[in-house]
Amino acid sequence: MCAATSRPRVRQARFSEVRGEVLTDLAESYQPGDRLPSEPELATAYGVSRPTIREVLRSLEGDGLVRRIHGVGTFVTQVRPAVSSRFDLDLGITEAVAAANQRLGIQLLRATVEPAPPAIAERLELASDTSVLWVERVIRVNDVPAAHAIDAIPRRVVGRAAFDGGSVYRFLEEACGIQLVGGLADVSAVPASRSLARLLAVDEAAPLLRIDQLERSTADRPVLYSTEHYVPSVLNLSVRRIRHRKGSPDDGR
Repeated sequence: MCAATSRPRVRQARFSEVRGEVLTDLAESYQPGDRLPSEPELATAYGVSRPTIREVLRSLEGDGLVRRIHGVGTFVTQVRPAVSSRFDLDLGITEAVAAANQRLGIQLLRATVEPAPPAIAERLELASDTSVLWVERVIRVNDVPAAHAIDAIPRRVVGRAAFDGGSVYRFLEEACGIQLVGGLADVSAVPASRSLARLLAVDEAAPLLRIDQLERSTADRPVLYSTEHYVPSVLNLSVRRIRHRKGSPDDGR
């Protein structure tokens, strides 16, 4: 009985895994209007049966990402990034990848204690040359570079805690005992520098989404300053905008 009930779960897990792989490939290698390989070719490429790949294509068609024309083929209608996250929710990038059920990879480039640059010291309300834990990482989604992140945490916040290379938010909350309440983020579109292009495997001057964010604690103290560059084809951010009714307390009166 146990074996009989476990098989559908295995099939569902494989379906979800292949669907994620196809979504990543659509974002990386296809444009709207491109024709996908045939079902037998796709089944061979992803190592699954034709019924499984047919089910994956059916789900993508239901999401409006592909269009299947009988006797002609399957065509891409739009390309969706592998990870989508709500910008009005204060999620760390590693948490967003996990929430999207995608495979997370973290390449730790640097984790050192050093004097904060003047501009960052000012944002963190620190005296000049105050030490911070400086963390630099490349975040990967399904083995594809998705973001470059630099995080600066005041040394007094870190104490004796040792950073393990994973989620910075989890490190602050669990290892440092800090309760985060969010903060102000500035968003801009920037061209990839030569160094970022190399780290993120994109062309130099390719468009990136940059977010500079200051996180505060429940004591209203700045505890984290982050600069992140996202590859839009891999990671997408959406914002929920709410229009207040005229005459409400928030309409500027």
